[in-house]
Amino acid sequence: MRLVIISLLFSLLAVFGEPTEERVWTSSAGTKVKAKALSFEGEHVTLRTHEGRELKLTLEQFSDSDQAVLRKHFSIDTTKGDEALKRESEFLSEGLAHPQGEAVGPIAAGEESNYFLYIPKSLRKGRKAPLLFYTSAGGGGKHTVKHFREAAELNGWVIAASKESRNGKGHPVRTHNHSKQCLKHLLETLPIDEERVYFSGNSGGGAMSFYNALRIKSMGNMPIVGYSPDKKYTRGQYCIGVGGARDFNRYLTAIAVKEFKNKGFHRMSPGGHTGGAPWIQNECVVWLNGRYLGDRRKEKSLNAERLDFESALINWLETLKQKFPYRAHYWCHFLTEEYEITGQNAVLVQTLMKELAKDEINVRYTQGVYAIDAFSEKIYAPYGRSGGSKRNHADGKIEKAANKLLEEFKGIPVIEEIAQDLGLPTA
Repeated sequence: MRLVIISLLFSLLAVFGEPTEERVWTSSAGTKVKAKALSFEGEHVTLRTHEGRELKLTLEQFSDSDQAVLRKHFSIDTTKGDEALKRESEFLSEGLAHPQGEAVGPIAAGEESNYFLYIPKSLRKGRKAPLLFYTSAGGGGKHTVKHFREAAELNGWVIAASKESRNGKGHPVRTHNHSKQCLKHLLETLPIDEERVYFSGNSGGGAMSFYNALRIKSMGNMPIVGYSPDKKYTRGQYCIGVGGARDFNRYLTAIAVKEFKNKGFHRMSPGGHTGGAPWIQNECVVWLNGRYLGDRRKEKSLNAERLDFESALINWLETLKQKFPYRAHYWCHFLTEEYEITGQNAVLVQTLMKELAKDEINVRYTQGVYAIDAFSEKIYAPYGRSGGSKRNHADGKIEKAANKLLEEFKGIPVIEEIAQDLGLPTA
């Protein structure tokens, strides 16, 4: 019996190994977390942070250099062909028309249409990826797709932007035709899920995101300081509107988002006719992906993708909480209440949320994000019914409601700045 126990212990040691020293680990998306690697079992590496929280991540979610460290430390045999290594091979880029992890283009799509492209390193072989297609009011470039790098890596989304999209003569038909041609080329040359195409864009390009989503098969859109030129919407699509609290299109964005009911949301930023900081727009992509995956929890074909999404976000949250704990709390809430995370990952998220909730500022920030969306629907949306952008516009009712919100969220990061602008004249 004693020999059996000793044999079992040696067997377990071979599976789990000795923990590493505490160090900073880097993910394939570029996020970082300080922790010890406790073990490697099946597909997962178990990390324990300095605070004692445990994270389970697949080997391929680490950077290439950290994967090498883990392989060496835990004596992971790359010749065995186990499930972890099979999944790792899904990240290889053979057969892709363009390199991963960098902005490329312009790429000729035919019919004088061109686009810029970002393919994430987190793209999985054998799994079709969602696409975010961006139409700019003044033409896209490499900077346009780079802007969404973080969201692309976290979610495994392909990002593309039309070179020719712009306001002016022939708009919106001209830009729409270029969009169709680019999308046709993208679907023919890359493993993109035709069912999960999303449109985005700024200002007139934001209007194009509605225009395209209504006419091209898609799952929804992310208008940035945009509006719906048709005032028609496709049932079942998702829409997250982004824009400055003083934007002259704020009422039009509000009424459009409201039409999507529980699949619509309005994220605002301080300022006027601007989409705000890149982190807000990147978070909106996470929202679109999370809502889609969460709403289809019964579809078993999405189980592996859901686990990848959860693992990526949990790793991201560990980094986020260091500098922006209020944002981390919001995403813990989103994963728990909107995405409805389950299993061991739910325990990890709920534990982190409980820790973050000890600081009331974090909780109030989360409440503020939802309060601003509610403000948009109740206060702004009615003004959008009359149609048209409203420059230098404000009135007493808006100012009064905004001041009430400002008083409620005074001292809360980002939310206070937004609330200060909600009642001011549009710009």
